[in-house]
Amino acid sequence: MKNSEADPLGPAPAAPTPARPLSTARAAVLDLLRSRRVPCTVDELARETGQHSNTVREHLEALVLEGLATHAPATTTRRGRPAKLYRAAEAPEASAPYAALAATLAGEIARLAPDPVAAGKDAGARWARGTLGPSAERVPARDARRRVVAELEGLGFGVEAPASGDAVRLVTCPLLAAARVHSDVVCAVHAGLVEEALRLLGHGELPSQLEPFAEPGACLLRLP
Repeated sequence: MKNSEADPLGPAPAAPTPARPLSTARAAVLDLLRSRRVPCTVDELARETGQHSNTVREHLEALVLEGLATHAPATTTRRGRPAKLYRAAEAPEASAPYAALAATLAGEIARLAPDPVAAGKDAGARWARGTLGPSAERVPARDARRRVVAELEGLGFGVEAPASGDAVRLVTCPLLAAARVHSDVVCAVHAGLVEEALRLLGHGELPSQLEPFAEPGACLLRLP
């Protein structure tokens, strides 16, 4: 994957972790916020989620109170109170020592585990269970795919999801340095996270495949 300095948009920002598990509906609103590059209004989110505007507004205000979203008034020339624009909150960037620690841990797994790839996948699955909860509510396959992509963006991946096709391009990686040295372990962690997330969302039968460094400057994640 390419270094963030070479990416004109820069890496996708890391996202704060909820202090407590979110409801499926509220998590869907947060995932949609994270998947968008520009702020959006309540009505825009209501149309995309299929929820009532008042319901979406309640979810957004709760996310703002938890520090998971921010809002600002929209610029308008019309009279009356301007609509609020919401966007996902950003977390502080991970420091270099944490990146070095990740590389060290990956190296220890590669050195000590009988099957480093299996150990990495297991770690990724446990990561997904800790993020989504041990029994996430089943959602339609399309929403599950969007939820997984949003989860990766929240972890700091730069994601390019085409309008058609099953290949999602991962153009930046939060653990790029570790992945270059121990791609078998680090990429297995990410693959295990995706597989377990699909299973938790009710679609464990759907195949997924992560192809590390499949293209110049990008890994490919194939999701049905």
